[in-house]
Amino acid sequence: MARNYAKVAEFLEHNFPELQGKIEGGNYPPPPIFEFVANIVTICQLIGLAWMVMGPEALFRMVGMQQPPSWANTLNENAIQLGILLFLLLPQMVGRYTQTGAFELYLDGETVFSKLAEGRFPNGDELLGLFRDAGLKFKGA
Repeated sequence: MARNYAKVAEFLEHNFPELQGKIEGGNYPPPPIFEFVANIVTICQLIGLAWMVMGPEALFRMVGMQQPPSWANTLNENAIQLGILLFLLLPQMVGRYTQTGAFELYLDGETVFSKLAEGRFPNGDELLGLFRDAGLKFKGA
């Protein structure tokens, strides 16, 4: 998406010189619950990595337990399935919800175009028309 932003910014600055140096962009934040879930998945991955490198006995000793709990053996018996879930499936599922795919254009605080509302990316002619309608002077005219 950063590549799309850079191309659109260059296109707009080229066609509307008064916008040069005034275009800003950034990532549209995902809903907070998805950010929270992504953080939990990351923590679980780190614990899983420590589990694989150190082993359950050493890991539980670090947190003050002499013996791993009985469920630790179940995790060890299903290590491959757990690894696939933790490092392949969960990140893909969470990643799908943390990338909004948003592309929002604002001019003086007013929405000029919203990919979230329209469900599509604007084309060049449409962008030119939107900014001309907003009162900017088109370089080609």
